[in-house]
Order: sequence, then C-alpha cells, then structure tokens
Amino acid sequence: VGTSRGSISAVNAASRLAGEQAPDGLVITSPLTSGNPRGRKAWVAQTVFSVPLEAIKVPVLVVVHAADACIRTPPSLGASILARTNGVREQAVTVTGGAKGGSAPGVDACGGSAPHGFLGQEKEVTAGIIRFIRGGNY
Repeated sequence: VGTSRGSISAVNAASRLAGEQAPDGLVITSPLTSGNPRGRKAWVAQTVFSVPLEAIKVPVLVVVHAADACIRTPPSLGASILARTNGVREQAVTVTGGAKGGSAPGVDACGGSAPHGFLGQEKEVTAGIIRFIRGGNY
C-alpha cells in the first residue's frame, strides 16, 4: 500500500520485486501522477509514471478522491495508471463526499486533513481496500 509520495515506492516494489519478495498485490491511494521536471529538486519530477508500470502483474487498486486539490495527485489521472499495468485484477475508484477540509489547489492541499487523505472517510476507504485485498471489488 502506498499513499501520495509513497505510491512511487509501492509501484516500484510491485514492478521490480520477484519471487517471495514480490508483493501479492498493489494498492495506491492519492497516487503521485503529476510532476514538474523543471522543479528545483529532482524528486519533484518523479511520479508513478516514472516506474515501469507494465511489469506489474499483481492485482492493482487505485483510489483517488474527486475533490483532491493536491497539484501532484490530480484525480483525473488515477485511472490512467491501469492503462499501463498488467495486473491480473485491476480496479480504479473515485471517492466522493466526506469532510471538506484542505485548502485551495496547490501543495498545501496534499495533507491528510483534506480530501487528499480521505478526511472523514477513513473507515469507508479502508473497508473498500480490505474487500479488494480479499479478492472482491472495492
């Protein structure tokens, strides 16, 4: 499971590890899908698309929030991750509702106290992830 910046680490592990070290599945929430190659720091350019997604063969769940205003995790790009993965089972989910929280679009909206972190919907999102892990749909 990887959330926000952690989604890069999660997809990296799912795409590169093999055998007993490989994960049984991949769940990414609020994945980093938008980078800035001209940023002052190199890591600002990195996204999940920087990783060989085509190598992912395990089940994949992508969860985004429709009101996520984080500039690095636009919800409109969440499902496009699955266009490049080859998971045996794949699902993209867009969550709506929950607490308003957060701020205007930008990096300040990238915290847990906002739709980016599924504020007020933690139990619902966790339950959906558990259903997926157990072999069902979110």
